[in-house]
Amino acid sequence: MAEPYTNENHDAETENVSRLWERVVPMFSLLEGRLDRVLTLRHNVGLGQLMALGVLAGEQSTPATVSDVARRLGLSVSAASRMLAHLERSGWTDKVAWPCDRRTSRVAITEAGLAVWRRARETLERELDHAFTTLKFDERYAHVASRLCRVDGGPPAL
Repeated sequence: MAEPYTNENHDAETENVSRLWERVVPMFSLLEGRLDRVLTLRHNVGLGQLMALGVLAGEQSTPATVSDVARRLGLSVSAASRMLAHLERSGWTDKVAWPCDRRTSRVAITEAGLAVWRRARETLERELDHAFTTLKFDERYAHVASRLCRVDGGPPAL
């Protein structure tokens, strides 16, 4: 006869996931603030702006729409539009007319933007590596940091 269905394992898994989430959120906020400050001080570009440059650097052969950038960064189209306007004023992006549809403009990274992306990305990688190494030894975040860090170059162990 089959065992009666119990929800014990599901409840335990849900509790573990929710406890992990409760630790991830403050850790993420801490890291995001620190990374934003360091990038702004060293490269005059915020973390969100750097991520937008990263999207455009990855799409170098074909300019991206504002919607593409918004979707890739998990932002609203209006937030992405404001961010891209700031990057354009900084000379790091350009609007590109799209011959197939003149109503749609596309955004491309400039050489100056690509240079900022390359320099700031190195800083970002060093800072993230340092932050996760440090967080592994902070009892509030050790468990989360160890699960998020890559092991042998593999994906994060979630």
